Amino acid sequence: MEWLLSRHAGSGTLGRAESFPPLLQGVRMFDTARHRRIASVIALIYVAVQSFQWYVFGQLPEVGEPAQQLLQGPHPLNLARAASMLLSFFGLAYLFLVSCGVAWRRNPTLATLAFLGFFVFCLLEIQLRAVELFHVYLALPAQYQATTNATEQARILAAQGTFQSIQYALYFPLGLSWLLGSVLLCVALGRDRVHWLALWAFGLNAIRLFLRMIDSYLIGPKFDALYGTLYLPLVYLSFVPLAIWLWRLKAPRSA
Repeated sequence: MEWLLSRHAGSGTLGRAESFPPLLQGVRMFDTARHRRIASVIALIYVAVQSFQWYVFGQLPEVGEPAQQLLQGPHPLNLARAASMLLSFFGLAYLFLVSCGVAWRRNPTLATLAFLGFFVFCLLEIQLRAVELFHVYLALPAQYQATTNATEQARILAAQGTFQSIQYALYFPLGLSWLLGSVLLCVALGRDRVHWLALWAFGLNAIRLFLRMIDSYLIGPKFDALYGTLYLPLVYLSFVPLAIWLWRLKAPRSA
């Protein structure tokens, strides 16, 4: 962001919309009734996808051995779940872009920084979900079943374990970027009562992510069971209000 700090140093225009490059100014183009309605529907679709994932997890048998986990990957329900989750993050990127477009007119600097956080989150999620679907759930099980060589099977299981370790490590910047984006967007929206549903949604999400990261990377994990129970209800409590906010929001509000 050096261009932002140097181009207008001492000019008093830091954070004004006209001080941003045209590409970033395009964020505010998404602050229209049509985009907000589409984003509202996407928020509800994301809730439906998460509900389907919850259903699939309840239908699939619990497995403990690495080989059983691997061979459960190509199960039709699991593939449908993984594919729907992968596609949902393209929709979330659009949803976040529209949300940041709403905040742009009040605080373009924070709105832009918030979207950068959301973009990093979605990019990491898409990469991880794509590798999980096409490599871990499709390619590795096929390779495992195609060989009877114990050494080769051990190598394939090790590859699955390596992905899980990388996934765990990458969930730190993934969660942190989503947390920071949520906090920055809350600040960018301000205390205007018309945005209270968005403040609730992104604020609750930030708190959830903060507690989850503390548990996963500092003290635990100690509350996995509790988090697993609360996960879907928290999705509803975050994304349904967000959908209502976007659908009901009127003409763009200027700062």
